[in-house]
Amino acid sequence: EHLISGMGELHLEITQYRIVNEQKVEINTSPPIVVYRESIPRPSPTYFEGKSPNKHNKFYVEVEPLEQSIVDAIKSGDIPAGKPIKDKKAMALKFQEFGWGKDEAKGLVWIQETNIMLDMTKSIQNLHETMELCKDAFIEACNRGPLTNEKTMALKVKLVDAKLHEDSIHRGPGQVIPAMRSAIYGSMVTAGTVLMEPYQKVFINVPNDVMGAAAREIQTRRGEIIDMKSEGEITTIDSICPVAEMFGFASAIRSATQGRALWSTENAGFRPVPRDLQPTVVKKIRERKGLKPDPPTADYYAG
Repeated sequence: EHLISGMGELHLEITQYRIVNEQKVEINTSPPIVVYRESIPRPSPTYFEGKSPNKHNKFYVEVEPLEQSIVDAIKSGDIPAGKPIKDKKAMALKFQEFGWGKDEAKGLVWIQETNIMLDMTKSIQNLHETMELCKDAFIEACNRGPLTNEKTMALKVKLVDAKLHEDSIHRGPGQVIPAMRSAIYGSMVTAGTVLMEPYQKVFINVPNDVMGAAAREIQTRRGEIIDMKSEGEITTIDSICPVAEMFGFASAIRSATQGRALWSTENAGFRPVPRDLQPTVVKKIRERKGLKPDPPTADYYAG
């Protein structure tokens, strides 16, 4: 099996067409799925305690949304992600420019995509030995969020305290990683994890007489019309739509406008799934992944 990814249905159709017609390889494809992200709308109300399976190690974690300016800097490559921080002082100064305090900036441990982990603890014995395992737990949590096992985005994870067993035998990977991961998940759940869905900008050029039909096609897909301009006989519609609602759009817009519409799309980032739709979408994703329909509560992670 191979995974084909693209900007939307049309992009995937073109890729399939090229495999079959240019490479002469017959393929069977499953229906496309939308890739979501998980994030939080507000800081966690307090720290969350994650216990290791042997109950000898405890980690206390807070989470809060990462500032949009820093998310943009990571996406543009101005702040490097996914690699060891060579010059910690220079990196700390860079984060101070974004408005972080000295302690926060000095506590930087790892950047995973648009998620950041900070060590805000003060002189905890043996923590430096287990920090690498805490980092591994953070990466695991970023790759599989608590709500639907989708990746997380725009998280600031702060390790604020820890209690560790004196003997290193009792704080190995099998103890530290689950404890730290539970602390991150529990903190996200108490902050109210939200599902983020991908959006596309949709640009449509249509003759004026079928402009209404094209606009209706956008509005029935939870779309939002941003701008409409008319030049002579042609109207340009600028809109933004959730990718999940764009399946079947190519044929729908053709029939709605008698094939007289020209349209294109562009990535528009992620937005929260509407609150009334989130439980249904979460359930569908969890069932597809073979998980229990209802996501775990904070009590589950407090264990």
